[in-house]
Amino acid sequence: MKAYRIFFIFLLVTFVFSCEYDVLGPNIISQTDCNECTADEPLSAYVTIILRNPYELGVTNGMIIVNIYEGNMEDNVLFKSIQATSTDIKVNLPINKKYSFAARYFIDNKTYIVVNSITPKVKFDKSSCDEPCYYTSPRKVNLKLRYTK
Repeated sequence: MKAYRIFFIFLLVTFVFSCEYDVLGPNIISQTDCNECTADEPLSAYVTIILRNPYELGVTNGMIIVNIYEGNMEDNVLFKSIQATSTDIKVNLPINKKYSFAARYFIDNKTYIVVNSITPKVKFDKSSCDEPCYYTSPRKVNLKLRYTK
């Protein structure tokens, strides 16, 4: 009997989170920001790189260099290198390619590296906004340094 109850709860949770429509009404659940939609299909996407301010760690000097690689970082195909001057950096990237990001934090004569990757893709949404539109996703990559131990 307990196995049936667990199976029923599993099915219920699966149903609720796999639904495309709101359970309480006909409205479609959407994550689309209509301000970022365009009528024409984009060929590139602006991606925001989110960094941690090295001075939050209580250091007196700190520097961050962000390297963007096409494909895997191990392939060593450098797309762009940026010296960060703020905690949010916007960069324009062509879509439908994998990009690997490596943020090198230089803090008190030590180097810390944070790595992440994304593949910006174009998506089409015909029902969330007033008119059908294209948008790109994902639009952010997190390269925050969590700790320095």
